[in-house]
Amino acid sequence: MSDAALSQTGAVPLRPADPVRVGPYVPLGLLGSGGMGRVYLARQGDGTPGLAAVKVIRPEYAEDVAFRRRFEREATVHARVGAPYTPELLGTGFEPDSELLWMATVYLPGLNLAEAVRACGVLRPEGAWRLVGDLGRALGALAATGIVHRDFKPSNVLLTRQGAHLVDFGIAQAVDASTITMTGNRVGTPAYMSPEYLRDGRCDSASDVFCFASTVVHAVTGHAPFGDGTGVDVLHRIASEEPNAEVMAEVQTADPALAALLTACLSKEPALRPSPQDLVGAASSRLRSASWQEPLGSRILARQQAYEVLRDSPLPPRRVPRAVGRPAAAGGPGFGPPGSAPRPAVSAAGPPAAGSTPVAAPAAAPPARRRLMPYAALAAVLTVCAVALTVFLATRPSSAGDTGSAAPRAGASRDGADRTALPGSNRPDSSSPSQQVPESEGTPTGTSPSPSDHEAETDTRTTTPAPPSRTTQPRPTATEPPKTPTAPARPPWLTDCTSYSGTELTRRGDHGQRVVQVQCMLTKRGYDVGGEGVDGQFGKDTATAVRGFQRAKGLDPDGKVGPRTWAALRAST
Repeated sequence: MSDAALSQTGAVPLRPADPVRVGPYVPLGLLGSGGMGRVYLARQGDGTPGLAAVKVIRPEYAEDVAFRRRFEREATVHARVGAPYTPELLGTGFEPDSELLWMATVYLPGLNLAEAVRACGVLRPEGAWRLVGDLGRALGALAATGIVHRDFKPSNVLLTRQGAHLVDFGIAQAVDASTITMTGNRVGTPAYMSPEYLRDGRCDSASDVFCFASTVVHAVTGHAPFGDGTGVDVLHRIASEEPNAEVMAEVQTADPALAALLTACLSKEPALRPSPQDLVGAASSRLRSASWQEPLGSRILARQQAYEVLRDSPLPPRRVPRAVGRPAAAGGPGFGPPGSAPRPAVSAAGPPAAGSTPVAAPAAAPPARRRLMPYAALAAVLTVCAVALTVFLATRPSSAGDTGSAAPRAGASRDGADRTALPGSNRPDSSSPSQQVPESEGTPTGTSPSPSDHEAETDTRTTTPAPPSRTTQPRPTATEPPKTPTAPARPPWLTDCTSYSGTELTRRGDHGQRVVQVQCMLTKRGYDVGGEGVDGQFGKDTATAVRGFQRAKGLDPDGKVGPRTWAALRAST
């Protein structure tokens, strides 16, 4: 991966605390951060070309079950908005172990409006009218699906070679104010709020139109119409005063027709504001140029070229999360060459990537381990005592008056050496390898056994039988075969189709590992995906099979595999 290309996209290098993987995505750099979370530039972990913008929600919101439900419902609606004036939703997910709640959209190479004005100057009238037309279409698409942005501001408008796009939409719609703020506060950026939202928390399409106008005023003048601060005075002016006369005079000087349109959008009465269709109509009659002014156009082109470099480049070497408190092997990650002093480990957030090795701290035990040492010593002493007691009971004479030759015990060899299994072991003493109990099948060496494996170990422990009495001859002891618990059968679509575990939107025209997973699970459930079978190509037959499955599960039969359809496909029934 080219560091220069990464920097040109506007991303900054990742920090040790950033996650090494988010769902199926591998972060490449940090695009930005805000009150709700962080946004990463990422690639798919399976090497599929393309870039995504992955927003990771802050843990204090992600751990709220009600928030996650609203977030998922809104993400399902966002998938219907799509391109070209909003970025296409790719998928969402929640990882309970690391509390990573995320949403992935297609990465659009460009500059946000706040950055563009700061670096390249305010927009001239032709650029402003292009902005009005593109954002009017975006507002129309949101209104058609019942979505309200709630945080319409310059930093949430992205300028690309294809036009202006509204980004980061709908996140606030997944939260009510009582969930993430104290009573009396509002979610959003004060200078770009609407008066009705400030007064009674009401938000609809007309509210977004007001915020849109404040954003365009900033694009033309470099200032918000009611002031750029974040204090109560700005909120008061939005709720009860007219826009700043000097700022609006600058818009009037630049383009009188544009000033009249924006003034109407800034009306305190929502019903008097133009609709998104009115914005599109006004812009279409005045738009003269399809390109951005210089130097903005060159900056956007450079970002597009950097995107094309990263889109097809190999994935970077896997970063290993560093955690404090667990030792690592000498010479492993986090340490120098064997024999050198270990380097300090750094705390890291996020789950390790599949197949990675956790890195640990220096050899010195942390306070938590030092506190556990006395308990470990006590456990070791008790274990030694238990072993000694068992050996004594196993080797004492069978009775006080027995002077005859004792019969050999079961488990003893002909030379008199004791081969009895140690208590608590799941196999006999290692000195008799021929009597060792075989390991359970299905549990690979070095992996933690499942609960059923623990039960199997308990049932197959070798025990010491009581010695025979003087008046009876020893009888051969039959070894009872190990009891293997019967685990509930898993359906074939869970046992035979395990190549992809994310929730990225997958639909007709797609190809690759996600499509293979969809086709495999459908065929195992009895659906026909066409004569080519599981070929990784999402064609008409696969879409028909998806719709049939969705109808059977009571889902919207749109033929697309989104988060809900993925969940239904992976269900055990």
